[in-house]
Amino acid sequence: MSQHEAARTPDQSGDAATTNGGATPPAAPSPRRDERPRPQYGEYAPEGWTWTPPVDERAAAAEAANAEAAAAVAPAAPAAPSHAAAGAHPIDRMWTITLLVFGVFGALYNSLALFQLPTTALESAKLSASVLGVEPPADFVAGPAVPAFIFVGIALQLALWVVALLWSRARMRAGRLAWWVPFVAGVAAFIVVVVVGMLVFASDPAFMPSLTPAQP
Repeated sequence: MSQHEAARTPDQSGDAATTNGGATPPAAPSPRRDERPRPQYGEYAPEGWTWTPPVDERAAAAEAANAEAAAAVAPAAPAAPSHAAAGAHPIDRMWTITLLVFGVFGALYNSLALFQLPTTALESAKLSASVLGVEPPADFVAGPAVPAFIFVGIALQLALWVVALLWSRARMRAGRLAWWVPFVAGVAAFIVVVVVGMLVFASDPAFMPSLTPAQP
């Protein structure tokens, strides 16, 4: 070794070795700088951390009990309306529908009879005269108010059946007896026919007296 080489310091020898290709230890990475602004209170939570509030076991148990009670009561509530809608009286429902069917045919028949009453009045009077044993009238002349009487009679026939239908359906849906509604409507329709027939017969002043039996 020459004196010049021996005079080098150890640090210089190490630097030369590094320069000549010796491996140097890697430098430690510098910590990443947090660019977020510093919070006013405390520090930021670590990334990925979430806060879950504590669960009150008593409150959770009470809510579960209330939910179970509501679930148990809810299916039983609609039972009453469905029972009422189905009809509590099946026999009453059958008779009501039957009377309504007869009622619609009766209303149509009565309307047709009232419409033809001016032309059939004389034949009806002759039949009544034979029953009473009196001389039948020779002719029938309808008064000017007869068309109005007939129109009112036909309108009442149809109106009574419609009212009976709607009222009966409402009572059956409510689970109440309804058979008497079309029955009463039928009686009222018959009374209307009798009253209108008497008004039509009375429109001819000479017609009604001819049907009265002679006094001895």
